[in-house]
Amino acid sequence: MRTRLAFLLCALPALPLQAASCGIDLAGVEARIADLEGRYGLVLSDIGCDMPTVAAHQLMCTAAETPEDDLWRMGRLDDLAWVYALENATGQEVDLYSPPRDADFLAARDACTDAACLCAVLIDHTNASLGGTSPYPQ
Repeated sequence: MRTRLAFLLCALPALPLQAASCGIDLAGVEARIADLEGRYGLVLSDIGCDMPTVAAHQLMCTAAETPEDDLWRMGRLDDLAWVYALENATGQEVDLYSPPRDADFLAARDACTDAACLCAVLIDHTNASLGGTSPYPQ
């Protein structure tokens, strides 16, 4: 009986890993990233993926290695959008290698333990940074 069950389990097709998806227009996100990278391309993520210990960072780093997962690209857009908004609000250029970060956003993002929370926090922050030019519904 055990042999038959093992055979049946091995014969099942492998199920694809489910990538996190925020149900966003990824082409719109990529287009907005392309628009902003000309000026803000030096801005990097504050998340280090060498050995992430925060759950939100782990989710984001996994997304960076999973083509179907849109969280990392959403994070990229948010990083660029924040610096864009900061420069527009202050009229001052910022150090693109070490831009000031939004501590309230980072706290909200880092409190997330699942993709749904990250999706919501990233969308809200990007919308606040880009207003009507955000690719997400307002």
